[in-house]
Amino acid sequence: MSTATVNLTEVAAIWRNARRLYPIYSALNQQSGYGLQPCRDLESPIDRSDPEVVQRVQDWLKQVDARIEVHQIRQLLQTTHIATEDGLRALLNRELRREQKDNIVRDKVDYLLVQYYAFCSPEDAHASTIDFAHVSQVLKPVLGEVSRSVPEFCNELDKILSELDQCASLGDLLNKKIIDKARAMKDQAGAEYFKASVLVAYARFNFLLRRGFFRLMHADLHAIRFALHAMEGRGQHSCDCTSVGLAADQNFAELREICHDWKKPFRAAYSLGNTFEQLVKIRAAVEMAMSKPIPKPAVPVAPLATPAAVSAPAVAQVQKPAPQVTAPTPAAPRPAPQAAPAAPVAVSSADSAAEECISQIHIAVSTMSTKTAAMCSFVLKGTKIMLASWEVVAFQKANGPAAIPLQRAVASRILLIQAVEARKRGEAADVPAAIAHAHSEAAHLQAEIASAKDRKDIDTAVNLSATAKRLLALVEQAEKGK
Repeated sequence: MSTATVNLTEVAAIWRNARRLYPIYSALNQQSGYGLQPCRDLESPIDRSDPEVVQRVQDWLKQVDARIEVHQIRQLLQTTHIATEDGLRALLNRELRREQKDNIVRDKVDYLLVQYYAFCSPEDAHASTIDFAHVSQVLKPVLGEVSRSVPEFCNELDKILSELDQCASLGDLLNKKIIDKARAMKDQAGAEYFKASVLVAYARFNFLLRRGFFRLMHADLHAIRFALHAMEGRGQHSCDCTSVGLAADQNFAELREICHDWKKPFRAAYSLGNTFEQLVKIRAAVEMAMSKPIPKPAVPVAPLATPAAVSAPAVAQVQKPAPQVTAPTPAAPRPAPQAAPAAPVAVSSADSAAEECISQIHIAVSTMSTKTAAMCSFVLKGTKIMLASWEVVAFQKANGPAAIPLQRAVASRILLIQAVEARKRGEAADVPAAIAHAHSEAAHLQAEIASAKDRKDIDTAVNLSATAKRLLALVEQAEKGK
C-alpha cells in the first residue's frame, strides 16, 4: 500500500470520527456557552484532504476538549437524545487515546463507560444480575477483548455494593459513605484505572451504584409523598422544615415542587452528599411532623370587656374584621411555585416547533408522489416550501434510511425560512435561535453521513449531503442578514 493511500485512509478515518463527535461538541458549545463559532468544515458534507483543512477541524475539536467538564457531558446526555452508540464510542475512544490521562480524563471515561453500557445493554439488564463477563461483552466495541483478571483492589467494589444493598434510604447511603469509599478507591488506582479489566470492573460497579441510587431516591420520594398525604388527611397543610433551611410552616405544595425538581442539581458540578442532603432532611422533617400529635387549631379569644368601657356596638366592631383577615390567607403563597419557568423551557420550545412542523409536513406530503418529479412544492403557513424527492420519501416512510434526521433538517430549514421572512416583514422573529437550531441539525446530518458511508449506503449519504448543503446555504444567507 502506497504512502498516499495510507494518508488518504487516515484522513478518511479522521473525518468519520470528527463527524460523529461534532453533533455532541456543537451541542456542548451552545449549551455550556464556550463561545466558539461553528466549524464550517465539519458542517460541510465534503471530506477535504487538504492538510490545512484537516488541521482546522482538529484544532476546533481540541478547543472544545479544553473546555469540556464532566458535569456538562452529564447534563447534555441526561437532558437530550443527542448521543448515539457511535457518538458515545467516539467520545470514549477520544478520551482513552489521550497520551496524558489525568483525573479529569478519568472522570469523563468513568461516566461515559457506564453511559455507553446503559445505552447498549439489553433492556432486561436493569432488572437482572450483572456480572463481569456480561459488561465486558457489551463494552467490547470500545475496549476489545478483556481479561477476567483484575487487580486485588477491584474486589473491594463488591463489598461496597453489598453495603449498598443494605441501604433503605439516601440517608443510609450518605451515612455509610459509600460514594466516598468508591472515590477513594478510584484515586488509589492511579494509572491502573485505565487497564481494560479495571475499566470493566468500574463500569459494572458504577451501573449498579446508579441503579441502587435511584432505588433509594424513589424510596425517599415515596416516603415524603406518603407523609404529606397522611398529614393532609388529618387537616394539615404545612409543617416545620426549619431543619432543612425552609419555613417553620412550609406549604406542602411547595415541598412537592422541591421533590419533583430533584433532577435540577445535575445541571452543575456537584458533590453527591451536598446535593441530596436536602432531600434526606426533608424526609426526616416530614416524618417527624407526621409522628407528632395533630396540632389543635387556634381558638380566637374575645377580649374581656366591662360594661363601662365597651358597648355592644363596639364589640361588633372588634369581631367583624376576623373573617376579612383570615379569608385571603390560603391563596397568598400559591403564586410562588408558579414563578417564571426555568431555562429548559426555552430549549424545548425549539424542539417543539420542529416537531409541530414535522407533523404539518407529514400531512402535506401524505398524498404526494415523487416518481415523476425531482422536487415537490407546497405552502405551509404562508411560506412556499420546496422538498427534494428523497425528503418527501423521508416523511412518507418514517422507517426509511435516515428518515428522522432528514425530517428534522427539513423542519429546521422551514423554521429558518419563516423566521427570516418574518424579520423582513418587520415582525418579531428570533432568527438567531433558528440559526442555532439549524447549526445543530447540520451537525447531526454530518454524523449520519459518516454512518451511511460506513455501511456503504452511498445513495443515503448523497441525499443527506444535498439536504445539508441546502440547510447550510440558508444559514449563510440568514447570518448575512439577507
